[in-house]
Amino acid sequence: MERLLLKPRTLEHVKIFWEKSQDQEIERMFPFNKGTLNDAIKLYEETLKPDAKSFGKVINIDNKYIGDVWCYGIDEAAEKQAFVSIIIFDKTYWGKGIGKDALKQFSKLVFERYAVSRLCAFTYKDNKRSIATLESAGFKKLEEFKENGIISCYYELLEL
Repeated sequence: MERLLLKPRTLEHVKIFWEKSQDQEIERMFPFNKGTLNDAIKLYEETLKPDAKSFGKVINIDNKYIGDVWCYGIDEAAEKQAFVSIIIFDKTYWGKGIGKDALKQFSKLVFERYAVSRLCAFTYKDNKRSIATLESAGFKKLEEFKENGIISCYYELLEL
């Protein structure tokens, strides 16, 4: 049985994640910001500030770093929501339910840490694994839309 732990992100994780996320298959499947390594480092540094509007953890299996889960656009005042993303860049761990377990753990942590009542997520309609992960973690699809020629889905998870 593999042991899943969500651990704090470090600068070294940011560098590894940026490198691993340059993979064409990952870029095609996940709607995330593409930028330079310096851009990624600046975003990470923003998460370290006391008033940060983003927060993340790394996904470790048996002490091996395999991906990230994070929230961004944290709004504790007006909308009471945050957006969540998860990427497992180590493809040997795809399709094993690890994303679902990591997302469930992380969602619980976000609801405990921030005054938000819902988590929001986007994924491409063609990304069946991402959809299965979101739905198995309790997210509900609320909308489909087309952006830049790609059909995407919008999901929400309400705090219980």
